[in-house]
Amino acid sequence: MQRIQYTFITLFLLMASIGSCRKDFLEVVPTGRLIAEKTLDYEQMLNSSELTLYSLAPFYAVLGDELVARDPFFGTRGLKEQRLFRYENDIYNPSDDPTELNALTKALYLFNKVINEVMNSKDGTEAQKTAIRAEALTGRAWIYLHFATLFTRPYNTATASTDLGFPIIREADINKSPYTRSTVKELYDFIVGDLVEAIPALQSNITSRHRASKAVAAALLTKTYLAMGRFEDALAASETAMAAIAANTAQPARLYDYNIELLVGGVLFSTTMSTTGPAQPTLPNNIESIYGRQDLNSTTGGTVNHFALSSSVVALYSPTDLRRRYYNNTNLAYPAGLLRRLGPLLQATGMNLPEIYLMRAECRARANKLYGAGSASEDLLFLRQRRMPAAGAVVPTGLTQAQMVQFVMDERLREFAFNGIRWFDMRRMSVDPLFTGRTFTHILHFADGTTQSYPLRPERFALRIPQRILNDNPGMEDNP
Repeated sequence: MQRIQYTFITLFLLMASIGSCRKDFLEVVPTGRLIAEKTLDYEQMLNSSELTLYSLAPFYAVLGDELVARDPFFGTRGLKEQRLFRYENDIYNPSDDPTELNALTKALYLFNKVINEVMNSKDGTEAQKTAIRAEALTGRAWIYLHFATLFTRPYNTATASTDLGFPIIREADINKSPYTRSTVKELYDFIVGDLVEAIPALQSNITSRHRASKAVAAALLTKTYLAMGRFEDALAASETAMAAIAANTAQPARLYDYNIELLVGGVLFSTTMSTTGPAQPTLPNNIESIYGRQDLNSTTGGTVNHFALSSSVVALYSPTDLRRRYYNNTNLAYPAGLLRRLGPLLQATGMNLPEIYLMRAECRARANKLYGAGSASEDLLFLRQRRMPAAGAVVPTGLTQAQMVQFVMDERLREFAFNGIRWFDMRRMSVDPLFTGRTFTHILHFADGTTQSYPLRPERFALRIPQRILNDNPGMEDNP
């Protein structure tokens, strides 16, 4: 996988990336290739820890407009983090290795290898091979949704056929010629195509939180359609995801009830909750997770002063909202009204049930299904009753369609602040007629009480391509 970061994947790293797999098929390894023969060999590749560990959570989190910063603490952060917060044109120095892409491209190599080769493997049935390939297709779509969210303009039907996308890599080959960029439409069609093909071959049972199921692929398809503004298609995909979750009889998948789990004896209870936040279940045991991916999020922590939650988002939480237990303002050297995010430091970043419920709620709102059975308010109430006492969980009555969509977006902020999902929402709101005129700004607070604003310019919804990648692909066009 030369050029688009495949350059940075050595044979050693490829060997290490399947360290949890069987090694008996690694007998002779030609340059840039792994040798697999049996269907089980390909199946075991999908158990690799390299497919679950990423470094994108702080990257996404810093881009979200729910964060504010404060000097002198902000000035001690790395240049990349400061540049992201200031929405600068160039995040990396010309010689920097864009480490955030390494895990994505290593995973892409393995997914492509499985996709291209498993159907010709030995000893497996056709059904087994098809299911394994479907998991890899889901994984590849997951990777490319990240590439789209970071390096392409938000999907706009009027311009998607000419806007620059990201190179589409279908091969597991480190020696391929330089890559060129697709269009945004080609990129999203590629993601949709992988998921549409995968869904029928995947099972509803969640046998492992690290592996793809029908619910995972359908949820990812929902998220992709939301990014494209295809709300009717997104609603259908979200219903498929929910139906698969309901049919699951293997690994438990449900929302945590904070009214219970934050109490003594609950799985989220911690004796140091006021300073470290609620406890975080390990990834295999997190019942809200259906696609186990995780990152270390350096923007959170009981001693973190460089970032805090903006006062406008703090105001979205009611006094009884138990999600406030993830925040405090103890010894916070910030103006009044801001809160420090306490955790979790090791954050679940895959597909999780709260996001699926809120995606369906948004889709229902956009279909004008506002109240009653099968409505946006039904999904919102179901989530909110598990985040606060019932009396405070009610959804306001009489909301218009636009107001209900806004309520969902606010609920997404309450649920996902500091988790990096806000960047996904900011991008699509920027091209959504419901949010015309919406702007996004970061505020840096100085010790003397003054502030500096950093507005997000439209061109920076697409990060520029790291110079190392451009150097490996002569002629590749950068984002403006």
